[in-house]
Amino acid sequence: MPGGLGHFTPNGTFLKVGFDRGGVNVQCPAMPETKPHPTTQEASDHGTNEAPSPLPSAKIPVTPVVAMAVVIVVMLLVLIVMKLKTPTADQKVADLRVELAELNRRSVSLGLPTLTGGEQLGDIASRLKKDADSMVLLSGRYQQLIDENNAELARKNAELLGSRQYQQGLTNDLVRLKNELQQAKSAGYEAESLRREKAELKTLCDAQVVELATLKQQLAAVGELASKEDMESLQRRYEETLRAKEFFESRTKELEGELGKARLFARSENELLPAAVKLFSTLRKLENQSEADIKKAYSQIGVDLGANVVNTLTFATGSAKMATADEGPVRQLVDNVPDGDLLLVIGYASETGNVDGNRTLSSDRATAVAELLTSVKRPGQQVQAVYLGQTDRFSSRFPERNQLCEVWQIHKQ
Repeated sequence: MPGGLGHFTPNGTFLKVGFDRGGVNVQCPAMPETKPHPTTQEASDHGTNEAPSPLPSAKIPVTPVVAMAVVIVVMLLVLIVMKLKTPTADQKVADLRVELAELNRRSVSLGLPTLTGGEQLGDIASRLKKDADSMVLLSGRYQQLIDENNAELARKNAELLGSRQYQQGLTNDLVRLKNELQQAKSAGYEAESLRREKAELKTLCDAQVVELATLKQQLAAVGELASKEDMESLQRRYEETLRAKEFFESRTKELEGELGKARLFARSENELLPAAVKLFSTLRKLENQSEADIKKAYSQIGVDLGANVVNTLTFATGSAKMATADEGPVRQLVDNVPDGDLLLVIGYASETGNVDGNRTLSSDRATAVAELLTSVKRPGQQVQAVYLGQTDRFSSRFPERNQLCEVWQIHKQ
């Protein structure tokens, strides 16, 4: 509704300021015609000597109403500018829809339901809380699955490591068995050669015996009829034949001793007597075991195999010679061993030095003890020697404690 204010100016003109919905309306009516100021002449005609006064200015005085109107106009201009700079409601709605679409795209990628425009804030917050709880549960489940997978992976790695160690052990056993097989073949060839040589010597010895008998008959038949030269020739032949016979007999005994030694010492498991195979196989598996496990295994051997250690002999470093103090106890062992039982001597060496040298050293130690037992045993008793080579099963801190022989008594089954 239009309205306004007004007042008279000093020159008598009425100034009206109106307000309507469109803004400020200032109405200024036409100024009335003013009269001209009297000239100097006219003034003098009135009989005055006073100078003419200056003309009044047409400047409108600044009143509170005018100032208020100006402030209102400025405020309206500021509001118009702010209105132009502020985005419209439609623009805000469009931005919110874009943001809602992006949120729905992320929800779909996470497997969550989409947001709708008509939901209340409380419903959205409740659904988001449920989704967050579901995410926490899923995260915990995923972590559990990861832990289970890590545990399974660790178990598989342990199995793989164990299989590799077992494979390495099998490889070492294969190499050892190949070496033992080669040694057994060599020993077999050597024993067969000794047997052939013994047979040949026996044949020659028998021929010499026959020749000696023939010479004796010839000497007896010739008697005093033979010349001195013939008698001397026959005598030389007789003596030569006798020396040859003695040589062949001595060599035959040596070969029999070597053959006995070859039968006494088992270079591999295949050459062992049947009663000793299980014991040797069990003892060989005890390498790299703890002291407690070895003691437990020894006790179990007594129960399962009926075998036990009856003597243990130590040797000096690098030596296979028995100590003099050990010879008496070894000889006495046969007194307490029933006929039919087996005395198995097992040789060991420390891990210091060369592997092949230690193998030979351990076999020589076992053979030395077995030979002494063989020399005093009864015909019904059995003796055999075998080696297990270098070891640290008896002491890992003191190598010299592994330089020994064990004498096992295996009871007849």
